[in-house]
Formats: sequence, structure tokens, C-alpha cells
Amino acid sequence: MNIIMGIVKKGIMKKSFIAAILAVLVMAGAACAAPSADEIKRMGIFLSNFTEVGLYDINIKNVAPEDLVYFGVGHNYINNRKSTIKKCKDKDCPYGESTVPGKSVAASVRRYFDLGLKHQDVDTPDFRTHYDGTLYHFTAADSSVVYYADVQEVSYEGNNSLRMTGELYNLH
Repeated sequence: MNIIMGIVKKGIMKKSFIAAILAVLVMAGAACAAPSADEIKRMGIFLSNFTEVGLYDINIKNVAPEDLVYFGVGHNYINNRKSTIKKCKDKDCPYGESTVPGKSVAASVRRYFDLGLKHQDVDTPDFRTHYDGTLYHFTAADSSVVYYADVQEVSYEGNNSLRMTGELYNLH
């Protein structure tokens, strides 16, 4: 599945968004039917996996490798903390006190981007992690506001393109 997502944020507590997803629809010549209420809810959950880690503008055709690592580490930290995030066993943990298995990061990238992940260190102004060959080491922080997507309307725009409209919100 190819994904292009752009979200425009407005307001303070409630956010508006327009997200476009370009998908290779596996429909053997069938017309795109209007999605059901359950499908619209699942679209919001799908988009929330990106917005909750702070990714609002993604083009899968040229997504940066460091964004894939950022997504994979962040997604596991938010959604799989109990099962994948462990305290660093190294004395003084030079790369951060938390770890996540590289295979878990790669699995998240495969699931949401349908891409393989080239494991690597990332050192950007917003995110730093070290990959030791098995684990990603990072400094955990819970201070960011997390936004979720509530898809309210979906329209088919041709060329296998769906336009989703709704709101971004946080729980605070």
C-alpha cells in the first residue's frame, strides 16, 4: 500500500485535518463503494498510529529512513511499551535508558508502511537513537501531547485516491 498523508492542524484542543491516502486497491475492476462506519473507524485508528508519534506529513514514495526508525521506535513506545520496551542493561547506558528490539521496530515499519527497514543510528535535533545490532537504545520521554485522528467522512477521488476528513484530538 502506498501512503501519502498530509494533515493541517488548527486550533488548540481539537484539530481539523484533511488526509489523503493513495492506495493500490486490490479490487479486480470493482468500483470503490462507500466505506462502512466500521471501516471509517478503522481508518481513524490507522491514521492515529502516525499522528500519535507526531508524523503528520508522510509520502511513502520518498520517506526518509530516519523517519521509519522514528516511527518504529515511537510506535512501540506508545503502543507496545509493556511487551517491547525494556530498561537498558548497560552500566550508565550511554545511548539512553530504554531499549526496543530492532525486530519490533522493523515489524511496525513493515505493518504500517509495507517497507523493509535498514537498521541504523539516528541523530537528528528531534530524535536520537543508537542501534547496537539487536536493540535500539533511546531516551524515553512522555511530555509530548499525543493527537489521534477521528475520520468522519471519506470520499473516493479517482486514481485510487481517498480523501479523509475529520478531526485531530488529544485526550487532555
